[in-house]
Amino acid sequence: MTLVPATPTEQRVITCYSAFDKFFPTTGLLDYTEGIYHNDPATPYEQAKQNQFDYLLDQIQCGPGARVLEVGCGNGTLLHQIKKRGAVAVGITITPDQVRVCHEQGLDVRLMDFFDIDPALYGTFDAIVANGPIEHFVQPEQASRGQADAIYARMFAIFHRLIDPQSAIRRVVNTTVHFDRPPSAADLLRPLFKWRLGSDNFHYTLLARSFGGFYPVDGQLERCASPHFSLERAVDGTRDYFYTSEEWLRRIQRALRTATGLRIAARFLPLLLRQPVQLATMVTCMLITQSWNWQFRSATPPAKLWRQTWAWTPQT
Repeated sequence: MTLVPATPTEQRVITCYSAFDKFFPTTGLLDYTEGIYHNDPATPYEQAKQNQFDYLLDQIQCGPGARVLEVGCGNGTLLHQIKKRGAVAVGITITPDQVRVCHEQGLDVRLMDFFDIDPALYGTFDAIVANGPIEHFVQPEQASRGQADAIYARMFAIFHRLIDPQSAIRRVVNTTVHFDRPPSAADLLRPLFKWRLGSDNFHYTLLARSFGGFYPVDGQLERCASPHFSLERAVDGTRDYFYTSEEWLRRIQRALRTATGLRIAARFLPLLLRQPVQLATMVTCMLITQSWNWQFRSATPPAKLWRQTWAWTPQT
C-alpha cells in the first residue's frame, strides 16, 4: 500500500524520520522513545526505555490475544514488546524506510497516514498506543487557522472507530509533548531571524521547521476527546524526557568525535542533497542551538511531556 503524495508538512515529518533512521542507529539508538527513570538519573537508558514500554503496555492491559495498534510505530521496537506478551501487534507509519525495516523483522506494519487509515481496520483492536506521533498531527499552518481542535477531535473519533466495542479493554495510551508556554502559531511561520537568539519563538520555530508539528496545550486533548473517551490517568513525564534527551545528545556527540562520525556523514549525505534546508535546520536545532533539549532543561521548562490513558466511551 502506498500513500497519496505527501503535502509539504507531511513531507517534513517523513524527511525528519528518514534522517533519524540514518543517523541514530550508528550511535546505538534504534528508536526515539523516552525512558522512565523513577527519579533516578543514574538509571541506564536501556532500562529506562524498558520501563516506558512496560508502563505503556500495562496501561492498555496488553496480554495474550490482545489486538494492539501502534500509531507511529517507528522501527518496530514497541511492536516486538507487544508480541512478547502474546498479543497481536499491528503498526502504521508514514515513513517508507520504517516500513521496510519493520517488514525485514517480520512485523505487520502498514504505510498509512493515520487520518486516511483503512476503514477495514475499524472495530478490530482492543487498544491503541500512540507513543509520540500526536506531536506531528497539527502543523503551525493549521494551528494558525484555528484548526487544531478539529484535528484532535477527528483523531479521537478515529481512535473510537478503531476499537472493538465488544472488547473488555478499550483503552488508548499516548505520550505527547505539550506546550507549557505556548507560542502563537502565526509567529512560528515568520522568518527565524525575526526572533531573538535563544527566545521561545526562536527555539520553537527551529523545532517546527526541523521536525514538523505544533504541540497541544494542557487540557486540549481532554477537551477534544469528548464524547469518545474520558481521561483515565495523566502522568507528567517531563523530567524523564529531560534525562532521555540529555542521554541522546551525549551519545550523538560522542559518536561524532569518533570514526563513527564519518559513517554518519556518509549515510546522511544523500538525504542532505535532496533536502538541504531542512537537514541543515535539523543539525542546527539538535547540535548547535540544542533546541530539542532546551524544551525540558530549566526548572520551569517551556514544554511538558504527558503520558495519558484514555477509556473508550460508548456512544448513545
